[in-house]
Amino acid sequence: MLILAVTILAAVVSYLAAQRSVVWLQNNRAENDHARQCMWYLRGEAWSPVSAKDIRILHMKEWLLKTMKQNYEIFMHFERALGNHHFMADCVNIFSALIRNGVAYAYLIGQVLAGNMDAPQFILYFSAVSGFTSWVQGIMENVAQIRQSGVGISDVMELISYEEPYRFEDGEPLPKNAAGQYELRLENVSFRYPGASEDTLHNLNLTIQNGEKLAVVGRNGAGKSTLVKLLCGFFDPTDGCVLLNGEDIRKYNRKEYYRLFSAVFQDFSILPGTIAENVAQCVDEIDFSRVKAAVKDAGLEENIERLSEKYETKLGRKVHLDAYELSGGETQRLMLARALYRNAPVIVLDEPTAALDPIAESDLYERYHELTKGSTSIYVSHRLASTRFCDRIILIGAGGIAEMGTHEELMEAGKEYAHLYEVQSRYYTEGGMEDAAFDA
Repeated sequence: MLILAVTILAAVVSYLAAQRSVVWLQNNRAENDHARQCMWYLRGEAWSPVSAKDIRILHMKEWLLKTMKQNYEIFMHFERALGNHHFMADCVNIFSALIRNGVAYAYLIGQVLAGNMDAPQFILYFSAVSGFTSWVQGIMENVAQIRQSGVGISDVMELISYEEPYRFEDGEPLPKNAAGQYELRLENVSFRYPGASEDTLHNLNLTIQNGEKLAVVGRNGAGKSTLVKLLCGFFDPTDGCVLLNGEDIRKYNRKEYYRLFSAVFQDFSILPGTIAENVAQCVDEIDFSRVKAAVKDAGLEENIERLSEKYETKLGRKVHLDAYELSGGETQRLMLARALYRNAPVIVLDEPTAALDPIAESDLYERYHELTKGSTSIYVSHRLASTRFCDRIILIGAGGIAEMGTHEELMEAGKEYAHLYEVQSRYYTEGGMEDAAFDA
């Protein structure tokens, strides 16, 4: 009984010591996760060809290395502390095993010396004690290891159990509308980003008729992109609702709702696949006749036809060493081809041409306008001259719609839109910075 009690007690002490390190890991892993994320982010920026120009021109090398070193020290401080806890747990485990084995062996040797046990019995009991202690110790170690593994698994379980805010599986199907008539309406919509003290958009009301060409303009940070994300269903309003043909979009299957939109955003993505896959946005069932038609309408046909593999040319040098590198203009036209291929009822352009000069942007928007006749189109831009052709222009300001009308009506009103347009026009003609009015 003495040996049994000592064995169980030693195993419990070892288990508690291991648990102490697991509890410490659970309580401090947030600090480690943050440092690890910072390290990987900085490493990615240091290796990025996009950041290389800024790092060299702005002499950011020393700052970048210093910041990486600081995060590395935080990370290593955590790793050392965790290593110390594991070391202490191992020391307790070894000390417990020493006491357990010492007590067991001393008792058995004492029985032999007292004549109560012969050599074969000693060997039998010695083997039994060793096997039992190893069995109990193994159970405790496995339990402790499971608990430690659970720290990482808990992150996965937290992600899996995260409540989906939108209805994908249980949402109602969109109404079958043979005529393709879709009216979008924002009714008393307010939206506030988590942690923000004020609404980005407040009590906004807007109706977009089927087939209408709508321009959304305004200063940087006014909420233009937020408005687009609400319309596309990426966000749900904090207050109010977004309506599709008079029905709240929250009741519909969100995946089906996304299919109503063909969007090109400012931070669009080029996938590491072929040109055809990038236009069709899929790898199976690509309609090459539609791909070629979209590329032709986008004015990119000549550029692609002169490539050796044409539409099978790979893009994305991070994955394909022999990939073709698109120029800025070719990328913009590829995005236009992607939008044309999708052929959705609603076209959304959220400042995808911000990197282009005003004339190039205006030409590209005019091309969108000509190629998407009959579709509802929403153009977001901070260059007012690019959207003069639209049926209606709204200027976002102070969390809502500050002005609304055609270009001529807004110019005649002589308010902020007219002032900003005149300032931009003056910069164009005088050779200044065309975006100064918005970037001030």
